[in-house]
Amino acid sequence: MTSSSLSKSSSTSSTSSKNEEKSEKVYDLISLEVPRLQGLLLRSTLFLCENHYLKNSFLSSLYIKNKMPLISQFNLNLMPTFYPIVDISNQQQNKSEFKFKKYLATDMLHDKDLIKYLQSKNLDINNQLSSTTTTTTIDSSNQSLINNIPENSILNYYNLYMTGKITPNEIAKFFIECKNHSDEQSPPLKAFIKILEDDIKSQAMASAERWKSGSPLSLIDGVPISLKDEIDQIGYHTTCGTTFLEKVFPNLKTEDSGVAKMLRQQGAILVGKNNMHEIGISTLGYNTHFGFTRNPYNLNHYPGGSSSGSACSVSAGLNPLSIGCDGGGSIRVPASLCGVVGLKPTFARVSHGGIFDLCWSVGHVGPIGSSVIDTAIGYACIAGSDPADHQSVLAEQYGGKPTVPMFTEIPLIQPLKGLKVGVFYDWINDCNIEFKDLTFKCIEILKEQGAEIIEIEISNLLVTRLSQGAIILSEMSSSMKRFKNYSNELQYDSRISLSIGNILPTSDYLQANKIRTYCIEQFTEIFKGVDLIVTPTNAIAAPEIEKSVLSMGESNFGSVGELMKYVFIGNITGIPGITIPVGLTKDKNLPIGFQIMAKWWQEDLLLYTSYVLEKNINFKGKPQYYNCPLTNCTNPNN
Repeated sequence: MTSSSLSKSSSTSSTSSKNEEKSEKVYDLISLEVPRLQGLLLRSTLFLCENHYLKNSFLSSLYIKNKMPLISQFNLNLMPTFYPIVDISNQQQNKSEFKFKKYLATDMLHDKDLIKYLQSKNLDINNQLSSTTTTTTIDSSNQSLINNIPENSILNYYNLYMTGKITPNEIAKFFIECKNHSDEQSPPLKAFIKILEDDIKSQAMASAERWKSGSPLSLIDGVPISLKDEIDQIGYHTTCGTTFLEKVFPNLKTEDSGVAKMLRQQGAILVGKNNMHEIGISTLGYNTHFGFTRNPYNLNHYPGGSSSGSACSVSAGLNPLSIGCDGGGSIRVPASLCGVVGLKPTFARVSHGGIFDLCWSVGHVGPIGSSVIDTAIGYACIAGSDPADHQSVLAEQYGGKPTVPMFTEIPLIQPLKGLKVGVFYDWINDCNIEFKDLTFKCIEILKEQGAEIIEIEISNLLVTRLSQGAIILSEMSSSMKRFKNYSNELQYDSRISLSIGNILPTSDYLQANKIRTYCIEQFTEIFKGVDLIVTPTNAIAAPEIEKSVLSMGESNFGSVGELMKYVFIGNITGIPGITIPVGLTKDKNLPIGFQIMAKWWQEDLLLYTSYVLEKNINFKGKPQYYNCPLTNCTNPNN
């Protein structure tokens, strides 16, 4: 039982006239009817959620008020899909006519043409890094590979190592200084839960020896890369932003997660564990135990979550790449709010080996980078099968080995000719006016670069969002039940969300996974007519951190719902999505993101298209707080 999308050719030149007309009863998303809870109201609500005599009636009223019964009322006769690992290899009708040059992801890390290109460029790195702007424009008459190099770029690290102007030992020293400074300022950035300085220096020494002997392992040898504290790394605890997991599992990790292992094999310096919203249960991104992570673009605003520290550390220049996790937008939301690039790959494309088991059927692991190319390099490092994760092995059988674009071969003229881009106008219209205007500006750029814009419709988004919420809350509640003796150590908002998850009937979880099947079938139909679907990444800008919430946090389902309005589809269906920064709000210097989604296993197309858009949008945001180790290396008096 599949609801086909309506696909018809459309021109974005008539966007403004189409934008205000609603398709009859197709677009059905509504805002969540939950007040913002702080202080006494937050504590009172928690009491109602946990009190033995009151919780059932109170939580049931919330369940009904927010339309959760629609899940069980949705009439369909389908088998449930418990893991969205989709085999489209035999679906000939889904073969795209748009072709571009690509290669195996692992080949990018040793691309001689890329390295030769870097060696042949007469780049004045010192002038670049002393510039007051955060982006540097290279002569556009050259190949299209590098047009805007952020200062905090893997390519700059590589270039400086290659020319002997700095060493990994210096980078380690200045990274530690930059990170410590970020937490000594007011308010502190709190991008990290923990770093081990001696471990960082030891990794840097090994990298320096490889560079000295002329045998670096890859493009990321000696590059500082961080991990969300949901991902195992040798020598650290994995806390998921809690205080009690370190008590439950007191021994330090003696084995790396799959992604940490892959990064080490390429020579990365793993610099520590990023802060995160506790147990990844919100897209606001705060943590009352380890400190509120701040948005580098405006320190009085949230960074987004739950991979808040990952996006924050990249945005602030501390490191060019971080690895996050995304169960309901937790890579794309913070990347968007912090003005960086975030890629949520196809479900199981990246190993979950050594990732804390919070939401096993909607969770994804992916890179957050300073640019599209940095994000592509991060993806190339971590994507692919891992014997420790049987789903990633199955993913490679269904989707083939991961590939990335050959960025040196992207045409300068009409690089998107033949690409079909799907636009659901009613969905895009349902956001802040600045976000909507920038989204349509991006769509116009895609069209100018050769893409064909196709109007689509997506049915039953409301019950899809409810199902995504039911799945992730059910799985998180199930995961946390084994730690019930420590529940009082959780943040108030985490306890409220887990209480909601605990009252969801098993039948809702089963039905939500049947609705997942429906969604996969619907998007399979949509992707017969388009290659990509584009939206804003969020409906609103980063919310403000009010002083009243610093001690006990807040529960703000209304803002969380608006932040997740365009991202939940990727988690319930498993399709990949990427966000890139495309502008800033006029009043508070807050980044605005643009999301691109593709069919399963087509991360390469996402990277190709987002690179073209990145080059043409030429985002030049400047964070309020920015402190890059490269600046310190080349300008020691800073």
